[in-house]
Amino acid sequence: MSAVVVTSVVRLASPPSDVWPLITDTDRTNRLIGTEPVTFRAIESGTPTSARFVGETRTGGFTMSYEEAPFEWTYEKSFSVYRKMRSGPLKAYTYGIQLEPTADAGTQATVRLELEPRHWLLKPIAKLQGARFVQNILALADAIDAYVRDRAPSPYLKPKTLANEERLVRGSRDLVQRGLDQKAIDAVISLIRDGADADVVRIRPFELAQLRGVDPREMLRALLHGVTVGIVELRWALVCPSCRTANDQVSSLSEIGDSNHCQLCDIQYGVELDRAVEATFVPHPSVREVQNRMFCIGGPARTPHVLVQTSIDVSGTRELDVPVEPGRYRLFARGGMTTSLDVIEDGPSNATATLQDSSFASAEVRVARGGKLRVTNASAEPRHVKIERLGYASLAATAHVVTTMSEFRRFFSRELLKPSTPLKVASCAILFSDLTGSTALYTKAGDAAAFRLVDDHFDVLRKAIDGAGGSVVKTMGDAVMASFVEPTACVRGAIECLRAFEAFRATQEHGELTGLKLGLYAGPCYVIRANDLIDYFGQTVNCASRVQHLAESGEIVMEAHVFEALPEVDRQALKVVEHFETRVKGVDAPLRLVRTRL
Repeated sequence: MSAVVVTSVVRLASPPSDVWPLITDTDRTNRLIGTEPVTFRAIESGTPTSARFVGETRTGGFTMSYEEAPFEWTYEKSFSVYRKMRSGPLKAYTYGIQLEPTADAGTQATVRLELEPRHWLLKPIAKLQGARFVQNILALADAIDAYVRDRAPSPYLKPKTLANEERLVRGSRDLVQRGLDQKAIDAVISLIRDGADADVVRIRPFELAQLRGVDPREMLRALLHGVTVGIVELRWALVCPSCRTANDQVSSLSEIGDSNHCQLCDIQYGVELDRAVEATFVPHPSVREVQNRMFCIGGPARTPHVLVQTSIDVSGTRELDVPVEPGRYRLFARGGMTTSLDVIEDGPSNATATLQDSSFASAEVRVARGGKLRVTNASAEPRHVKIERLGYASLAATAHVVTTMSEFRRFFSRELLKPSTPLKVASCAILFSDLTGSTALYTKAGDAAAFRLVDDHFDVLRKAIDGAGGSVVKTMGDAVMASFVEPTACVRGAIECLRAFEAFRATQEHGELTGLKLGLYAGPCYVIRANDLIDYFGQTVNCASRVQHLAESGEIVMEAHVFEALPEVDRQALKVVEHFETRVKGVDAPLRLVRTRL
């Protein structure tokens, strides 16, 4: 039976680059035009298809299920999706949009919908439903154009469930009384009150901070406090390192294992707290009831780092448009096979890549920018392949960032990891401090006065570390261990610790007997729950401790490459005493270190 094909064209004043990120947000599109939510489940293993999920939904009064092939697209040019129907009135469904630039810097958008009914009696219904769907998409395209061109209201401000204004006002008042950043409070409250359902079902702190011009950590701090005053709830998303989408979600860190599987990419990946676990928030049900329902699981907007994606049958070949911007990209195939794609000015205009059962035939492909890449699937299964940007900027508030916040450690002891189950952090900076002269202090000042000075110095260091974006992990005797997300912040924390301590001891009786020495080291480590606290262990921690022991009173010792990578303003705050090398137990190569003072 012939398929029902509905095609329509609309001219937009905005260029494809402005229209693309909005019209390809298929989850929002489907919410707005009134389609029903979809329940997705992983497709059965061994099914000879490139599809990874089965969707179940209702449309036109019919219940239907379908295998959804991965969306296909070329960045800022076209996207489409094919669905093989398992039940319902249709055999197949194909939908796509093509964007072409016009001479007046606008866009010609062609919408095409192809429906294959199971019976000829259903053709009139398919035509009616198809025409209605396409008209809704065209109307949305016009609204997007008006938003981009004329700054009309965004079409994606709807649908929106109502918020409980009384509880919002009370929550806002509580946050203000805690002395939090007012811009961050206003951003959180206004989003919960006025944001579309699609915007509040998964609130990403750093993304919201960027949109509202707020310091990212202040936004995260406001949301963490928001949990305790009852306006939001905290969720943890497990993020695939390839597609970078959340393929699982839990309510507590203690539910996380050491590995996870991405159904779409068909890869098993390690759960690293600074790469694969992201903190997100959702309004508390008493403030705003928003159901976490999916309206689309694919679409280019979900994976903005993917420039081209297509599916290739067994023994099939597809031609992909190569990015126009020179640089190094990655060619990925389902199952985790990858090869490097170098886009260069003087490369060949056409290149080939062959996908085998466990790898690509070559480790590198070179091609001219704007050229063509022919990919052949010589493996035993249909697969989707994609061209990905490398180094795509992430706005994820990772679990490692969150666990360095003092608010998290103070408020969320129930969120701690499973006891004795370590999780890896690929990159972390550890700072150790030590109070010098404490033996003489206890002898001269007496136990009570000395203990008070030592205890007060912990408060001084804790405030300096928090202010620099770190977190005190624990105190040991008269020493402090702290963690930071990255080395530059760790150095700044060390500088602030030394400055604050010098000012502190100048005001203390017997303060002249004491000094402070600090050492820091960065690298991978493991995070573990110990005595209901988050602790760190591994070679990086050992090295940081030993580096600190090499410091003298008033000094900060760090790796040479960390010092050299500091911004000029931070390096100017330090005076280099010496560069030196030393061997540390358990490390093969000698460490290149720098001894510094204020």
